[in-house]
Amino acid sequence: MSAVLVALAAFPAKGEVEWLATEYNFGSFKEANGNVTGSVKLVNHGPDATFINRVRPSCGCTGASYTHSMIEPGDTATVSFTYNPVGRPGPFDKTVKVYMGPDNDLTVIRIMGTVIGAPTTLKANFPVECGPLRLENTLVPAGEIKRGHSRHLFLNVYNQGEKPITPTWHSDAKALTVEVTPREIAPGDLGTFSFYLRTAEEPADGPYDYPIVISADGEGSDEVTVTVSVAIVPDTRAIPLDQLENSPQAFLLPEFVDLGEEVGNKDVEFEFSILNEGNSPLDVMRVYCRQEGIDISRVPSTVREGKKGLVKGKLHASKIPEGPFRLKVEVLTNDPLHPIRTCNIVGIKAK
Repeated sequence: MSAVLVALAAFPAKGEVEWLATEYNFGSFKEANGNVTGSVKLVNHGPDATFINRVRPSCGCTGASYTHSMIEPGDTATVSFTYNPVGRPGPFDKTVKVYMGPDNDLTVIRIMGTVIGAPTTLKANFPVECGPLRLENTLVPAGEIKRGHSRHLFLNVYNQGEKPITPTWHSDAKALTVEVTPREIAPGDLGTFSFYLRTAEEPADGPYDYPIVISADGEGSDEVTVTVSVAIVPDTRAIPLDQLENSPQAFLLPEFVDLGEEVGNKDVEFEFSILNEGNSPLDVMRVYCRQEGIDISRVPSTVREGKKGLVKGKLHASKIPEGPFRLKVEVLTNDPLHPIRTCNIVGIKAK
């Protein structure tokens, strides 16, 4: 690893202290090599001795040490700093504040560099591979957004290759605008896809999934489909009070379906009910699970006032990992106050 010391023009503090540098660039280095250490120096040009009171790094990933003895006229002192790269792939830009003399004169040391992530860290933080580009997920959930509102969503990516990447993407969704920053992602650097979702572009309320095909090289040889999911719900502030009083009211019975502690690899059927305690028919627009492993086989289209409708589904246990699980089945209805209700399918998949 080669450290690059950025020398600055002398900036004496009160005409006495000259910092030989106030920036330090570690350059690019591998996370697997562990901590990296650098230092900057200062010279006391004054007629009197001075001292460093204390140093304060900007975060816990950075440690610092300094010359504790008095700095006599003409002497040099050192401030050293250590950066811990473990679990932190990508560029960093930190500061170390140095307080000097009886007046606590402040100097800010800036340290920077780029961490080349270790394979285990990249797999944990960016598990989805798209050629040299790694993504933190393929699902970007927006949750519920009221009709007429908009929302920004973000997806982080990492360039694990040795060349800069200029990702491309394709989406047919009129309600979605996609951008990536920076436009060119340097080796070892992070990028961010931003998604701007406008519900006013959709003609009706309900769940929507917007697929975006992302390519690392722009030629389609390495592609990954990322899905932005949203449930557009009514803005109840625009609904008259008398209409709300006469509206349907959805409840799920039960809200938790426990499949037990001995779920193996076989399919397991489950069911729950949708109860309408309102004063008008409840329209069931969709019952779905965004997580892998759940299929819904039966859904009522309408539930009359005071009645129940049965939902049936199946857990494909072979598609989920071992251990405790909690899969969310969402029910979207025309209940204006609670358009989405969630039934939790829980249990433990045995080894």
